[in-house]
Amino acid sequence: MTARGRERLGSVRVWSVAMRLLHWALAALVLADLVRDEGDYPHRLVGYAAVVVVLVRLGWAVASGGLAELRPSVSTTLVYMRLLVRGRPPRSLGHDPLGLWMVWLIWTLVLLLGLSGWMTRLDVFWGDMRVQAVHSVLADILVVCVVCHLVAVVVMSWLWKENLPASMVTGRKREL
Repeated sequence: MTARGRERLGSVRVWSVAMRLLHWALAALVLADLVRDEGDYPHRLVGYAAVVVVLVRLGWAVASGGLAELRPSVSTTLVYMRLLVRGRPPRSLGHDPLGLWMVWLIWTLVLLLGLSGWMTRLDVFWGDMRVQAVHSVLADILVVCVVCHLVAVVVMSWLWKENLPASMVTGRKREL
């Protein structure tokens, strides 16, 4: 049996190619816009592209019937958090409950950043620094969320003894 065949034994596909491409595209676009933060034309284009990626991802969830899998539950999240505090969070094939909340938070922030960035270009808000201030605060919150996401991926990889970044590359995780 080949190494690839052994790797697939006991593993299941959890992330489609489309989902992985959209994930990495959003990550690259967010990083590019955080690095190039001049508010100029390239910054705006990258920001609008990030909005398109989020909208396509939401559309993909609706079209594939996967929207239900993206609905976080408060009660499930509370149970999960109790187990996490005890160091025994149950492993999940998709996003864990806290991961689902982070997905929605990041997507919402990207959409709000696109909206507030677009609003800064409108005549009605020309010279109004409040819109720019909101945009800046949203960007700062997004940075915090991205850092939390990355830390959580490392921590959960360690707790579950599973390479989560690799699963977002290969689309596969070991069976439950």
